[in-house]
Amino acid sequence: MAGDGQTSRRVRVGVDTGGTFTDVVALDDETGELAVVKTPSTPADPAIGFLTGVRAALARIGAGPADLTSISHGTTVATNQLLEGDLGRIGLITTEGFEFLLEIARQSVPDGYGNSYFWVKPPRIVPAELVRTVRGRLDHTGAELRPFDDGQARQVARWFRDQEVTTVGVCLLHAYANPDHEVRMGEILADEHPDAVVSLSSRVLREYREYERAMTTLVDAAVKVRVGRYVDRLGTELAAYAPGVPFAIMKSNGGVLSADEVVHQPITTVLSGPAAGALGAALVTSAAGYRRVVTLDGGGTSTDVSVVLDGEPTLTTEGTIGGYPSKIPMIDIVTVGAGGGSVAWLSPEQTLRVGPRSAGADPGPMCYGRGGTEPTVTDAHLVLGRIPEALLGGELRLEARAARTAIEARIARPLRLSVDDAAAGIVEITDNNMARAIRTVSVGRGHDPRRFALIAFGGAGPLHACRLAELLDIPTIVIPPRPGVLSTWGLLDTDIRTTFVRTAGPAARQAASDGGDVSAVEATWRELEAQARAWLDE
Repeated sequence: MAGDGQTSRRVRVGVDTGGTFTDVVALDDETGELAVVKTPSTPADPAIGFLTGVRAALARIGAGPADLTSISHGTTVATNQLLEGDLGRIGLITTEGFEFLLEIARQSVPDGYGNSYFWVKPPRIVPAELVRTVRGRLDHTGAELRPFDDGQARQVARWFRDQEVTTVGVCLLHAYANPDHEVRMGEILADEHPDAVVSLSSRVLREYREYERAMTTLVDAAVKVRVGRYVDRLGTELAAYAPGVPFAIMKSNGGVLSADEVVHQPITTVLSGPAAGALGAALVTSAAGYRRVVTLDGGGTSTDVSVVLDGEPTLTTEGTIGGYPSKIPMIDIVTVGAGGGSVAWLSPEQTLRVGPRSAGADPGPMCYGRGGTEPTVTDAHLVLGRIPEALLGGELRLEARAARTAIEARIARPLRLSVDDAAAGIVEITDNNMARAIRTVSVGRGHDPRRFALIAFGGAGPLHACRLAELLDIPTIVIPPRPGVLSTWGLLDTDIRTTFVRTAGPAARQAASDGGDVSAVEATWRELEAQARAWLDE
């Protein structure tokens, strides 16, 4: 029976938690009845905003927790942490002689710098003083050349413990071919430094390319604490509210994974929220008859862009989030720190900048009246008269005077501009940051944006669509119904999915490429297939 005494129903719920708002869609599979709710996010305790939205959505269709059949969730917790660079102190353990792996990195120079003369590498995710090495060596086939040094490994583990470094990534040379040395390092860390959160590259990404494998492992370690705490909190609250209801979280590859597994694979959620948006955009534009689409998901903290071809978002294993390579299967999304809550500020050279730092939902933009002290893109839109003075159906009243005062004091007066010109400058810089992201995912992938439609959604996306179409010569703009909650549609239209990947040994690759013996490749395939079947059984 339903919570109100009516006949039991079958209600699926999608929840997309962004940096500023939490969006909820509840769909009754029996009647087709639909409820849409948008409520402020609660960064101090995201479970509050999450459950507030779920309760409100169920109430609108007269349902209760007993009617729930599943909850799917898209989160930007990991995305925002990476975009804002708030990663804390991370340690790296690697093979002796490879301590400068992160410093060497790759030689490629980002687009727009011309050549390396004008570009300085950004700070490493792990500073050199927090890198430690251990003796022991494998070759590229996984054969042991030198045994793993347990004694030195224990010294390294104790050193991190004494330095109070509680997040550690382990990336030993050729661990993709043989994980034994890394597994042993993990056991020693658990013994000597039990409080440490540890990620092993052989469990995160069993592929070759040492730099990318190390970076992906370190990103996994960096977001593990925050994602784990977030998922545990939601799981506890949901268990009390709706016991036994399946709870799944969107992965970067467009599938969902049980919340219990996400805690052990946090790297898979770095594009959780954006992936849901791309899937929702593909669903809507396909129904509208558009097969080649650029998606623009403008949120409170970031903007996510992707390309949809023939009704499906494109996939990649070469993604980057906030400048950090993440070599995992994911929807090909480019994310920039440009959203409604992005802070406008002046550099030491007195040039206007916008983002990537965000005011988020708390305290939020100045116009929210919640204690914000810095002007944001939302404040600029309000000053220019592009948004109403109340949001959420009148629940959130905006303070135009506070927005104008902040822009005048922080931006206009130092630059000797009028408030309107300063606000227009904030929006124009944001537009160009978004346009650069679209060029990366379109022109940079060999696609001409002039042959695509642009679908703009999210709380901020439609506000920027016309200017972006002008900048990029895009002929068609699609604004979906309820654009602010489109990402939640993607959450209701996805399947459980995971990916198992492993680099095949050189001998196997050579034999297969020569058209000869493929038994080694088949053996690897069977191992991966067994892993996948065991995962499905669980």
